[in-house]
Amino acid sequence: MDKFLAGVIGCLLCSCYVHGALKINSIIGPEYIEDGTIDELVLDCDFEANNETDIVVKWFLNGQEEQIYQWITDMGTANAMGPLKDVIDPTYKVTQDEATMLRALKFKEVNPGISGNYTCKVSGDNSDALMTKQVIVYSPATSFDIALILGTDGDETILCDAINVTPKPIFDLNIVGTNDSTEWPEGFIVNKTEAVDSFGYYNLSITLPFNSSYLEEGTTKFVCSLSIPGTNYSETKSVQRFIDSGTPAEIEMNDYSENITVALNFTEEYRFDHGDNGLAPLRYSFITFFMLIFPLLLIT
Repeated sequence: MDKFLAGVIGCLLCSCYVHGALKINSIIGPEYIEDGTIDELVLDCDFEANNETDIVVKWFLNGQEEQIYQWITDMGTANAMGPLKDVIDPTYKVTQDEATMLRALKFKEVNPGISGNYTCKVSGDNSDALMTKQVIVYSPATSFDIALILGTDGDETILCDAINVTPKPIFDLNIVGTNDSTEWPEGFIVNKTEAVDSFGYYNLSITLPFNSSYLEEGTTKFVCSLSIPGTNYSETKSVQRFIDSGTPAEIEMNDYSENITVALNFTEEYRFDHGDNGLAPLRYSFITFFMLIFPLLLIT
């Protein structure tokens, strides 16, 4: 009998725990924002509480150790704390319902410094729930350019720069050959440099020295790409290098004379392609035509 009563009591306690449940439906707010496009940001922790009492809403930044906000629903005020205390408005009411009105975070300033993973934790007497949302405030590059620098004897350099971008982007250089090949020719080495200032802004550079004699005939395209993970920000710029080997030597024979004609036709061309704006041609053409005629008169 004692075991039976204990089982009944245990089931009743279990039923009470399940009946009194908390649920977070979602954290409402943007996942990424371009710096300078909005002045305020709200992250709303939309939760449901069924037969729960003494509900407490807490917000954490980058894990559950650094608490930045707390609201005890039985109290009419909330508190901001931690590193973002000065930019969070604890008086903001997202609803007029006394049970949910102070559940949201409102940022009075929006800049890359508030980027991070935000966790909302709602606790009651019988249960708790939590949910995390990543928010990225990004700043696109203030300058992003690619250039082809011509040297002597076929020595050339591709240079790509991205200035003042945050957070850390993916920055790369790729090649598309005449037959849509994406493999680098032998001996081509891409050099990357990266610097970060005290505010977390990145300055990046890619250089590729090469000799044009290693390129295939036709058009080779060098594509520089810049993107920030977790956002829709991406840019590409490209430069095209055209190689034309020209016409071979032509020899024409006559009965009474021998005309030797040597023709050299060499054309260099490159174009700049700026993202989705299509080709913005910048053509550099150098054509050298050299003809040497040695008349030879045969006297019989």
